[in-house]
Amino acid sequence: MTTLPPDDGLPQRLRAEAFIREGEQRVARTWFRSLTRWMDRVRPAVVQGDTVDPARVSDHQGFWTEQVDVEVMPVVDGILQRAARRVRRQGVPQDDSWVSTYLDAAGNRLVRLPDEVYGLIVAELERGIREQESIPDIAKRVSTVLTATGSERWPNRAVTVARTETLAAVNAGVYRSAQLEAEQRGDPAPFKQWIATADPRTRDTHREADKQRTLLSAPFRVGGAQLLFPGDPTGPANEVINCRCSLFPVVLGEEIDWTERQDP
Repeated sequence: MTTLPPDDGLPQRLRAEAFIREGEQRVARTWFRSLTRWMDRVRPAVVQGDTVDPARVSDHQGFWTEQVDVEVMPVVDGILQRAARRVRRQGVPQDDSWVSTYLDAAGNRLVRLPDEVYGLIVAELERGIREQESIPDIAKRVSTVLTATGSERWPNRAVTVARTETLAAVNAGVYRSAQLEAEQRGDPAPFKQWIATADPRTRDTHREADKQRTLLSAPFRVGGAQLLFPGDPTGPANEVINCRCSLFPVVLGEEIDWTERQDP
């Protein structure tokens, strides 16, 4: 029998994973509910009888942006704030400019959905024409794309969005809170550590980054990317989407213990 080496980071991993799973469930539910509302508006505008007009998707960009701003982003912000309080009891001020910039970047990533949907509709039209389908069949195919429960595409997309945005918000909250705490205690050189999820699904580049330590202000080197924290929205999609790694600030050579630093 092969004996695995001891995993010194296991307690931190387990606490982080439980916290993140709960956040993912909340984001997935909210995003999918907003998607359903949006598609219920878009579908009758794009598919009218046997007529399909992809350009009508853009007519509803404003409604989707509103759904992101009013429904989804407050959930993301709440996750960020809760994660921040696990490092610093008072968390991050609501008017913190760093957090506002982060939330704007995350929101901008989410509001691009109509462009994705437009591309899907055009692809279905081209496929239907190529396969010489009837116009009603093509319209039905497009209508399915515009139905949230019409296929596994959108539930799966909700999972991807939830995992990506939750992980990024958690690590952003920890990162910013650690910055403020270091300033408060006068630490001139605070550190942070990358904690990878220990299972076969973890990307090689993220597994190689496991336990990597850098100055808090310096990026991690992950593959060919430089990331301030796992899920950093400024990073390339191949190193950010579906990332499940965590960041831990390092204080006086020790990782902060989440067990003793609960929400107020």
